Amino acid sequence: MICASKSRQPNIGAPELAKLSTTLASLNFKAMAINIALYERLDLPVLSTARPFWFYRKVFFNDQSEAEVLQSLQGKTVIDVGCGLTPFTADSMFQACHHHQIDFYGIDPKLEQGFQFGILDAAKSFMTGAKHRPKAEMPGLEKAIAAWADQLPFETGSVDTILSSWLLFIWIKDPHLLTKIFREFSRVLAPGGSIRLYPTPHWEHLQRRYPEMTAHLNAWHRVQQFDFSLHPGSMFFSFITHLTKPEN
Repeated sequence: MICASKSRQPNIGAPELAKLSTTLASLNFKAMAINIALYERLDLPVLSTARPFWFYRKVFFNDQSEAEVLQSLQGKTVIDVGCGLTPFTADSMFQACHHHQIDFYGIDPKLEQGFQFGILDAAKSFMTGAKHRPKAEMPGLEKAIAAWADQLPFETGSVDTILSSWLLFIWIKDPHLLTKIFREFSRVLAPGGSIRLYPTPHWEHLQRRYPEMTAHLNAWHRVQQFDFSLHPGSMFFSFITHLTKPEN
């Protein structure tokens, strides 16, 4: 297994700073778990978000420019698992890829019943960085697909990149389900394809909590980057995790 860790902070490779970054991310996830438990206890509806392209560029593409990201994805198939309202907002990566003829699919089970585009969803979209209100009539919606993360409607080896933000390890924490999801990701990914996740805890935390899931990924190339952010839609302290499927 090849493993690397990177950070936006200088000298994060020092043992003290590496330990600090892991601890901060763990505390942040514990606080998030308390918030979600309260949210679920009050039986509040899950509010879908519409994070913009700049957010995706930051967490999934190392802050590359829009032109660089779009150029790198020409001829590729990309899926966004747990896309929420992004297909319906003008400044999303979904819409940018549609305008540049890139095969970018938004995957979310809520698409089956349709979104209501209520005031709360619009407010949450703005709070997480979107500049445009979600609209029901947007181009390219044939690539917004109602599906579950463990039952993706794609042929084996047909996908180049899987993106997922604010879903795995936050809303989905069941070990058995996570193992099923990552096996499904592995199935649809082409050799050399990548999974890009945000936010995540440190990999050691995931190994302790989800041993079956992480064991399935032992042979994958892994890069984790510590991220501290005050941007809308970001977690203060967390890791960005990129996993690359072996070529054979």
